[in-house]
Amino acid sequence: MINKILGTFFSIFLFQQIVVAQENPHILPQHDFIQYDSNYLHFYHADANLDNFYAKLDTLMFEGKGKVNIMQMGGSHIQADIWSDQLRKNFHSISPNLNGGRGFLFPFKLAKTNNPYYYEVNYTGEWEGFRNSVSKHYATWGISGITATTADSLASFTIQFRGDNTPDYDFKRIKIFHNQDSLGYCIELTKDTCVAITVNDSIGYTEFVFADYKKEVDFTIYKNDSASQPFELYGISLDNDDPGVVYHSIGVNGASTSSYLRATLFKQHLQTIKPDLVIFCIGINDAYDPGFCGNCYENNYDTLVDWIKSVVPTTNFVFVTNNDSYYKRRYPNKRVEEARLAMIRLATKHNAAMWDMYHVMGGLGSIKTWQKHGLAKTDKIHLTTDGYKLMGDLMFSAIMKAYADYTKQNTPVMVGD
Repeated sequence: MINKILGTFFSIFLFQQIVVAQENPHILPQHDFIQYDSNYLHFYHADANLDNFYAKLDTLMFEGKGKVNIMQMGGSHIQADIWSDQLRKNFHSISPNLNGGRGFLFPFKLAKTNNPYYYEVNYTGEWEGFRNSVSKHYATWGISGITATTADSLASFTIQFRGDNTPDYDFKRIKIFHNQDSLGYCIELTKDTCVAITVNDSIGYTEFVFADYKKEVDFTIYKNDSASQPFELYGISLDNDDPGVVYHSIGVNGASTSSYLRATLFKQHLQTIKPDLVIFCIGINDAYDPGFCGNCYENNYDTLVDWIKSVVPTTNFVFVTNNDSYYKRRYPNKRVEEARLAMIRLATKHNAAMWDMYHVMGGLGSIKTWQKHGLAKTDKIHLTTDGYKLMGDLMFSAIMKAYADYTKQNTPVMVGD
């Protein structure tokens, strides 16, 4: 009991320091156009909370037990994995030894699209990519929203973490998500050996278990004479057995909410992630369309929430409003306001939190100011590397402020003798 009380007081002290640190000009740059007073999570009624997520974070922090899984979903903002990786690194830096592995990712280079910088992908053979955001693409998609296929008799791919000023996400287990009716193909390790190989037909992956931690992996895919269709790769999960935070980033260039509803294997693959917190950042492409329908947008999100809750009923959610943007680089996109109102309704309906990125960055027209300060690109939609990192720091600060409030409210009362 004494240890628990001491741990709780340490918790309060620690998160007070985190909140202060996140507001320190040396850690979080101060810009007069950013609305720091609005940088917090909004909860719209008494039942709205992130208690399940914070309780698991508590257990990890102060007992050193368990995995905390966070999943952030979006479009091109997330595919580049700069914003999400900044959040990932911030969560891992709360306390020593919180790096629980990299989790779910996709080797985007196989699909001929941009790959996050910090892991390098190389391949041989002919591969074709299909994105859920491209209307003329028809494929089977999983939770990644992107599929790479090959019909070559011999193909391979390598994933390696660069390690230059980026964290090492070493792993002892790797899951390859692929079409299970592809009995005409054989997946083998090119160089390494493993201690076990397991095929999970119900979820749809082959898992390789290693004796030692790895930072690089090479796979070769052989086509058998019996193959009647291409090999389809839906994603990869790099896992270890250590306690920690695992931050999964799911993003596809051009993706809208309806794009992810095309993923027929979404719920199957979600069974391996089992997110404690889902951060929804899908919307910049929905609201870009002049025919944007706020109710349709909301209904699409309702379906995604239902899918996730059907797999993990205890998942908590944060809905993130769109960043300010321009339509065709010339006109402020006022549809962002309508999407923001939908996010408020969604957060209210699903007992969730809302982070108002739109207001924090300065509201309508603010993307031009961000561009002027080197934080947004000339397309007035996307941010620069510095802009995404700042957005990650701002959002982390908001989540930690709510965590500090949760910790204070859940402190045991000490009763004297």
